[in-house]
Amino acid sequence: MGEICQKCQARNSALCSAMTGDEIDELFSIAHRVKVDSGSYLLHEEDSARFVYNLSSGVCTLERLASDGRRQIMAFVYPGDFIGINSGPAYSVSARALDPVTACRWNMKDVAALYKSHPVLEQRVHEIASRVLAATMDQLFVLGRKNAVEKIAYFLLYIDARQRQFDDHGDSFVLPMTRIDIADYLGITVETVSRAFSRLKRRGLIDLSQAWTVTLKDRKALQNIVDHTVI
Repeated sequence: MGEICQKCQARNSALCSAMTGDEIDELFSIAHRVKVDSGSYLLHEEDSARFVYNLSSGVCTLERLASDGRRQIMAFVYPGDFIGINSGPAYSVSARALDPVTACRWNMKDVAALYKSHPVLEQRVHEIASRVLAATMDQLFVLGRKNAVEKIAYFLLYIDARQRQFDDHGDSFVLPMTRIDIADYLGITVETVSRAFSRLKRRGLIDLSQAWTVTLKDRKALQNIVDHTVI
């Protein structure tokens, strides 16, 4: 079990890094390994919030449906992200796999039972919940204060930084999400997403292949756009 944990992409995550040696074996012993195919759901909005998950591989969306059926993507989650923490009795979001996903699943009661013997674990869980809130606040700022090109520049730098945690991809990386996913995350239309990509490409700041591979050609200029420049 320990060897599996040591090789896991989530080993250095906020949750698992709190445990060392025999402790990680103890945490793994109460975990269940789950696999989800691309397009399927790891958890569903309004289901009973009994379980928490630590993503081991793959990428998921966290999304909600409005009463009119429109979808809002709240976040993209990567290996090491801890999801399922909820203040109420039911999940407030659904987690959909963008590609094949593996995760460790714990019953929240089992995790809470470890708090007495591993107080650092409880501290890390609270830290994770705080990070989720901070990320949500960042997203609200981007949605409310930036134009479409600024949103796409922010999005590309954000995804680049997230994926760089797991692979040294240089300046080029494949986007695991579609234009529709990006539009539902940034609160704009698919057509606006395409126009913003084209605008950045024409200015020589990015390149975009038909295989959905993005190359960041001028990170500094992209960051300037995010910070204060309107183009």
